[in-house]
Amino acid sequence: MFWFPNEPAKIRLIQACAYFITMNPGYAGRQELPENLKVLFRGVTMMLPNRPTIMMVKLASVGYDKNKPLSVKFNVLYKLCEEQLSKQRHYDFGLRNILSVLRTAGNSKRAEPPGTDEEMIMARTLRDMNLSKFVSQDQPLFASLIKDIFPKQTSIPTKTYKDIEAAVKLHLGKLNLKNEPKWFIKIIQLYETSLVRHGFMLVGAAGCGKTTVMNVLTEAWSTIDTQIKITRMNPKAIKGQEMYGVMNTIS
Repeated sequence: MFWFPNEPAKIRLIQACAYFITMNPGYAGRQELPENLKVLFRGVTMMLPNRPTIMMVKLASVGYDKNKPLSVKFNVLYKLCEEQLSKQRHYDFGLRNILSVLRTAGNSKRAEPPGTDEEMIMARTLRDMNLSKFVSQDQPLFASLIKDIFPKQTSIPTKTYKDIEAAVKLHLGKLNLKNEPKWFIKIIQLYETSLVRHGFMLVGAAGCGKTTVMNVLTEAWSTIDTQIKITRMNPKAIKGQEMYGVMNTIS
């Protein structure tokens, strides 16, 4: 039960809840406001973000000289992905994903020697950041879109992580597991995702190797970096405060 000091306070709380519920309703986890509640609020019109401008400015801020043509290619690629790829619940081509790609593109450019082809770096970043989440039938279509939008990049090199790859191969040998190339790529893709995402999810059919991918990467990563510990939690068995923590307001 909630207590409100006055009626305006109650209204402000309801309006705040409605704002957070209805913002970005297309994203997973968002819900539309019920019709009987919508009539109580004033309608607000919001403008769609200007994606090309955001991409161009972000690319310029991380040091790309060809920021304008690359932003156009980036925007066209994501528009085609939204139109032509299959509709999956975990696909995300919104600003959240765009900013993650741009952040990674900046890190990749700084890691490469001066004078490296910026179009190649961008094409590789777009491929590596998205390919791991596509279902099998969408992967060839996405590869053809990359090829059409970046026609000069006949062969995009694969980024290597020498330390982590060596550690993974060593750990696979200890577990007597076969180093299957397609499965090994999934381990590296999970590693790349963990570098740019705060949270992520492994999705796949039962028995396809999700748990083994996670365990192998965790053990291999722990041998070359700080110790990584896996903690399993049942969200139905604990309170939200126990899972996410609680803010202590006591000064």
